[in-house]
Amino acid sequence: MTAPAAFQPIRRSALEPTHAAAGARWLSETQRWPVDYGDPAAEGATAGHAAGLAEIGPLAKLLVRGPDAATAVRAAAPDAGIWPLGPDEVLLLFAAAEGAADRILVALAGADVSVVDVGSAWTVFRLAGPAAPALMTELSPVWVDPRTFAEGSIAQGSLVNVRAIIRRHDAAIGPGYTILVARDEAAYAWSAIVDLGRDHGLRVVGPAAVTRANR
Repeated sequence: MTAPAAFQPIRRSALEPTHAAAGARWLSETQRWPVDYGDPAAEGATAGHAAGLAEIGPLAKLLVRGPDAATAVRAAAPDAGIWPLGPDEVLLLFAAAEGAADRILVALAGADVSVVDVGSAWTVFRLAGPAAPALMTELSPVWVDPRTFAEGSIAQGSLVNVRAIIRRHDAAIGPGYTILVARDEAAYAWSAIVDLGRDHGLRVVGPAAVTRANR
């Protein structure tokens, strides 16, 4: 008798229908995030001379709070994206691999911190390219001018009238921003960015077109 195949749950982006309508090719059949939209070379070229918008995922996210938060997370998760949100609050973003969160939780066990899994709370966008700063001035009242909003800077505020966390993350193609919005507002935010981005030459792209430079 043949043993049944192991069940693999399908993880879905909040924007799966939107990406599907745009012709997305998926990361895998069980991870429904776009790898590209059928023409990665053209996507990279457009992002390189104008701007590209991508959704990044799947990512795990842990919110760590406590007086020891910043020091503790740097020791426990040196390879994770570490976002200091306040004096005693840090957000960790990392690839959603099996067991990754558990390993970080074990490493944090002796620290004076509390940890909340917020993996399903936020959707992560990447906006990058030469036109990205000009577009950002239309999307958000947050001051994100690349001359003063330096690499690694984080701001919290409104973006297309929804709450967002914005971090300056430059890409090989030019200025870049990583943007977190609430999962239940992601479809609206994506659509609004795409609409406002048309005048700036924005194209929806796979993550490879807007990744950071050599990092």
